[in-house]
Amino acid sequence: MVNTSVKIANELRNYVKRHTLSDKMNSILSLLGKDGQEVLDWAYSEASRRISEESSIKKSNLGAIMFDLISYEAALRLIRMNHSRGRITTRNEIRAKTGQRVEMPLLYRDAGLRHPQEARNLRHNMFHEAFLALIMHLFPEVTTSVPTTGEGLTPDLIVHHSDPDWTISVEYKGYRSLTLLSESELLKAMRYQEVYGTAWLVTTTTKSVQTLYGKSLNAQDVIEKGLARLKTINKRRAYTSEQKENRAIAKKGMSHLEKHTDLDLKCKLFTVQELLESMRNGKPVKGVIVTTGFEFVDMLKEAGLEQEAEGVLRVMKLPTISLHSDRVPSVHLIG
Repeated sequence: MVNTSVKIANELRNYVKRHTLSDKMNSILSLLGKDGQEVLDWAYSEASRRISEESSIKKSNLGAIMFDLISYEAALRLIRMNHSRGRITTRNEIRAKTGQRVEMPLLYRDAGLRHPQEARNLRHNMFHEAFLALIMHLFPEVTTSVPTTGEGLTPDLIVHHSDPDWTISVEYKGYRSLTLLSESELLKAMRYQEVYGTAWLVTTTTKSVQTLYGKSLNAQDVIEKGLARLKTINKRRAYTSEQKENRAIAKKGMSHLEKHTDLDLKCKLFTVQELLESMRNGKPVKGVIVTTGFEFVDMLKEAGLEQEAEGVLRVMKLPTISLHSDRVPSVHLIG
């Protein structure tokens, strides 16, 4: 079955044979290396302890529990090994070499490292907490909800007011301040606007392409100009991490625009002052609203939300990997 000199418990051996996991077992033992026997002995003791302490676990599950324990340990070692070589470990690689099916940010955390997705989630969550505090300060009677992924268009937040009855959609874009808000984000906001009537695009950037389009947006114009501009950025050589980040954003933006080349949408652009005034009057303007980073920070400070404003400023200034927060969770997107 398994070509190895380590002593394997019969329960584990039978489980591997029954589920045709010999290849996975060989891969796991290879990742465990010289510590293989020690990890197997620990897994046997830990699995036995769980069975004795939890009446809901059957003795026949000993092999399955052992396999899960050693495969998880192998996954942690794979992540650390790849990290030492400057590589990011993918979910597919973990599944292929260990059989583990886990959330990568959690696996990275258990390995004592920080997954890039966790860092991105933290940036988003800090932004979410700040905006939520602001909207509840400005309109205490509103309710908010986070659309479920897979239910069509999913903005980051839906804000609803009962009397009078109105709803707006909100999308956050928590880039660093040096990143230009591109046409792909405007197009996404236009699609939200078509469904919800009002789309508020709240960003941490200081530069936005909205100034190129005046008070009106036409999807075909946005797509045409956006593709031309992003292709120019994508062709530039990238040496610094910032240049590489901008190039990656441009490539992603091009892909998004190309998927919607037949989109026929038109809408108006409004300022955040026009939006807030219309919300207070009980009838939000129908269109797209873009709020840039310092504008958002000023709104937070005016509302007395200094801590939230500082968090948004950190998102604006710091590279994703340098962000941290003792108040805001980062493994999962808030929602």
